[in-house]
Amino acid sequence: MRMITRFHIAVLLTFIVLPAHVHVAQHVPVEDDPCGFRFRKDTEEFEFQLWGYFRDALMSDLQRWALHPWVNIDVIGSSVRGAPLYHIVLTNPSSTTLKKRIWIHARTHPIEAESSWLARAMMDELLSGSMLSASILDNCVVHVLPMLNPDGVELLLPRTNARGVDLESNWGASEAEPEVQALRAQFELLMASASPIDIALNLHSAYDCKRYFVYHAAAGTSELFASMQQSYIGMVRKRFPEGIQAWDYFVSWTTGTPDRYPESWFWLNHRERVMALTFEEMNCTAAGEYDRTARALLGGSAEYLGLPGFATSTDAHVGPPTAVRIAAYPNPLRPGLHGSLNLRIDSPGIEHAKLDLVDALGRIVATVWDGPMTMRTHVLSYPVHGLRSGSYFIRFHAGDRMHMHSLLVLQ
Repeated sequence: MRMITRFHIAVLLTFIVLPAHVHVAQHVPVEDDPCGFRFRKDTEEFEFQLWGYFRDALMSDLQRWALHPWVNIDVIGSSVRGAPLYHIVLTNPSSTTLKKRIWIHARTHPIEAESSWLARAMMDELLSGSMLSASILDNCVVHVLPMLNPDGVELLLPRTNARGVDLESNWGASEAEPEVQALRAQFELLMASASPIDIALNLHSAYDCKRYFVYHAAAGTSELFASMQQSYIGMVRKRFPEGIQAWDYFVSWTTGTPDRYPESWFWLNHRERVMALTFEEMNCTAAGEYDRTARALLGGSAEYLGLPGFATSTDAHVGPPTAVRIAAYPNPLRPGLHGSLNLRIDSPGIEHAKLDLVDALGRIVATVWDGPMTMRTHVLSYPVHGLRSGSYFIRFHAGDRMHMHSLLVLQ
């Protein structure tokens, strides 16, 4: 990893040359693609006017962002042609609590300039000094890689890198492209840290002129993760309901888990521990409102992580605020049909915690966990045969901290 000073950025900016206006032929992808793709039917040539946000724009933004004292910029690797892969890290250095971690990367497909505009809007919101940005940067480390495929952007290759490889579907290759290797090495480094990645957003843009998440079905993940995705997408969408589609707009992985995408890597290696999703911005003449979309993504992420000021409405907090978050599936629960209750507990690392299932009168029905919770994430499964219909609570208790999560049981 090479540190980049503001002086280096200023020097590099003087060497950026805009690409010529050329047409590049490209074949329609064989596999289903949530981004879609637009061609002129007669020639299959790409229409240049859809392009935007070239490397000169990125260098200008990097120079501007580098002026902020909470921003560090480095290089995590290089493209096929040797272009640097710039990586931005943001956090409030005066806040020393164990922090959550959010990862954002964009511009895997060079044609999808809107993904870069969205990443830029997210950076600007994080540095705006708003209540949202303060809560996130006080409690999280945010990573932004605004351009994964600089060669493709410079050469006007709509979907591929300089070797003609689609980086989005290169993760299962026996020898991945250098851009993918650099990104994966960063993921491995961060996931092995004391504060691993909690949310990983892969920004793209789609030609059906809609904003949506690529939702992964339970057949390719798990029932618990499917529920977690619906919860997270709902938290984002309620901040921009008329602009972002519901969770079931684009459903993928309906027949199993593919091995070729970045989200595949997260799922196969870390399962429910990481909310790894692709978000598709609009890619059409109606595209815009990047600032509002950015605030929705960041606000939904803050709520999902249970940050101060953004706690979920289903969690009742007693005592000092903590970073504990509880997710339960299925909810409502049908014991005769489901057989077990699946839980994910996110906590900052606690020496001893107790997790009870209590009824509406506060009586303990069952103790699900009683012991240390030193890991950041615990995934539990508890059998529920014989549980009667009614309202229950999952009660998390650690010292003077208590969290309650509601559960409805139906026959």
